Amino acid sequence: MRATHLVGRERDLAMLDGAVRAALSGSGRVVLVRGEPGIGKTSLARVACDGAAALGLRVAWGRAWEQDGAPPFWPWRQAVGVDSEAFAVPDRFLAFEAVAHRLVADAEQTGAFVVLDDLHWADPGTVALFVHVAQVIENSRLVLVGTYRDTERTDLVRTLSGLASHAWVSHIRLAGLSDDDVARQLAEVTGTSVDEATVRRVVRRTRGNPFFVAQLGRALTENDHEPLPEAVRAAIERRLTTLPDTAQRVVAAAAVLGDARDPGALAAVAELSLDAVLDGTDVALAAGVLDEDRVIVHDLIAETARARIRSRELLGLHANAAAHLATRADAEQRVGEIAHHLLTALPLGDAAAAVAWAERAAARAREQLAWEQAAALLRRAVEAAGDRAERGRLLLAQARAELQGYDVGTALDTLREAAAIARTSPDPTALAEVALVLEGFGDMDKQGEIRALCTEALTALPESDVVRRARLLAQLAVHVQLVDASEQAEDLSGQALAAAERLGDPRTLVSALHARQLARSGPDGVHERLGLGDRLLGLGVTLDDPTESMWGHLWRFDALLQLGRLDAAEAEIGPMSSIADRTRLPLARWHVLRSRGAIAFGRGRFAEAEAVADEVAELSRRAGHVGGRMASELVTILVR
Repeated sequence: MRATHLVGRERDLAMLDGAVRAALSGSGRVVLVRGEPGIGKTSLARVACDGAAALGLRVAWGRAWEQDGAPPFWPWRQAVGVDSEAFAVPDRFLAFEAVAHRLVADAEQTGAFVVLDDLHWADPGTVALFVHVAQVIENSRLVLVGTYRDTERTDLVRTLSGLASHAWVSHIRLAGLSDDDVARQLAEVTGTSVDEATVRRVVRRTRGNPFFVAQLGRALTENDHEPLPEAVRAAIERRLTTLPDTAQRVVAAAAVLGDARDPGALAAVAELSLDAVLDGTDVALAAGVLDEDRVIVHDLIAETARARIRSRELLGLHANAAAHLATRADAEQRVGEIAHHLLTALPLGDAAAAVAWAERAAARAREQLAWEQAAALLRRAVEAAGDRAERGRLLLAQARAELQGYDVGTALDTLREAAAIARTSPDPTALAEVALVLEGFGDMDKQGEIRALCTEALTALPESDVVRRARLLAQLAVHVQLVDASEQAEDLSGQALAAAERLGDPRTLVSALHARQLARSGPDGVHERLGLGDRLLGLGVTLDDPTESMWGHLWRFDALLQLGRLDAAEAEIGPMSSIADRTRLPLARWHVLRSRGAIAFGRGRFAEAEAVADEVAELSRRAGHVGGRMASELVTILVR
């Protein structure tokens, strides 16, 4: 990693130096560096790395990849060697705890300075792990730095801004350089002083953005017989067109692959000889397009290089990349990358292979608890699928991943697509499989729609399919109860529970218990619900399913609260909270929050109850969960 001389960033470097010295004394620090593209976030972090290394800290660096295809947690893998073994347990909290513990322990002797660059491109799991680590390093010798653009991904900006409440977290927002600093930078780039009129023109066109200033400065020195470009992209385009054809081809291949560090991969993608690739790389290095690590110096150059390639040629480069990576010994570790290239190569490439690799990559993402990334991969696979049956199957997998990530609104849209396909299928179980994805899920805003889907699926399902029928009966009972709280719900839930007990299938019994507890949610069913909660707790242990154990505690909480036994009800929140922390499931966190709000209301702590309701509402809003928002609004109404 090359140190870069910086102009006009002395105060920001001093803040990072202060974070390093605090960590050396045992007070861990988090520094978030944000700003627009080209403003100098990466350069600032690199210089800070050199300062940390000079003081004896171990330095680690990871960077999110701007294109799809990187494995889950890719920046963490690069920085600290996080691999699939770290996520071998089906428990996101425990996995995150293990990573955080290792980071803190590794920093104990010499201190550590860890940078995660370009978090705006990071997968949601990477961001969640960053937040987790940031919250536990106060008493460590670790400095954690994250850089990101604050001009995009408002969800990321909001998430990272939430860390501001911790005293050990600092924010640096980089702004444009002053006129004097622009003049200093231009003098360094051109090797001579620049007149005031030119400085003013550069400031006007760049607003002091250091990368843009450097590009226009290069244009001054390389093309002094031509006028200064009006746009920075034009300056980058001009630089690339001055390279020999072979070097341009190498840069294009590097822009597709993400870097130029593997000459063999570049040769395969660019369809050039190894000698030609090495020569082209040397030219690109000399021109300042690649840095000494063989990485394109800025993503804006990579974007411009890709934009210059004709569509058919760009698709061919992606197809070449996939073909090369699939033959490597580490292909299984690069499934996401291969899937990305195959999918991007369409319609030129092999659609069947693209879908197969996307499914493999999604399965790997699910194994590593990266549900959001799995859903995104499956959506791309759906778009590439060859027939309706395959699209239907992929849509179900996508919806399951979306529900696991508590992206409710998107999951419901996905299931509507799947249901439309299932209705044209000759398989009588197809619609039942769609309906059962929503097993155990409830949303007041969508109950009529879900109820109609269950009824339709039951009608199509053969009488002989007793397991699916029992599960659908249970699900229908849930939605009947939520819509009109009728006696029909109690009857249906009783039928489902009796059928499940006859079958002896634990999963079917779980479904039936869910339906029964909702059907018996009135005052006359409170003691039965306590027993149902106990039964589900036992099944949660049998199935090794912490989510079902959480539901068991939640049912007990609701019943005990209904009986007015606040102390006993509150005692159930601890186990629920522990499970929510372990699984990192947003829906589990939603239930813990609303339970805490109920206790606060019951004890007369109205300000606390309203604050919790606001938090529940925000979580529900982000998930597109209308029923969740309605519940929080009801608490607010009651408080007021």
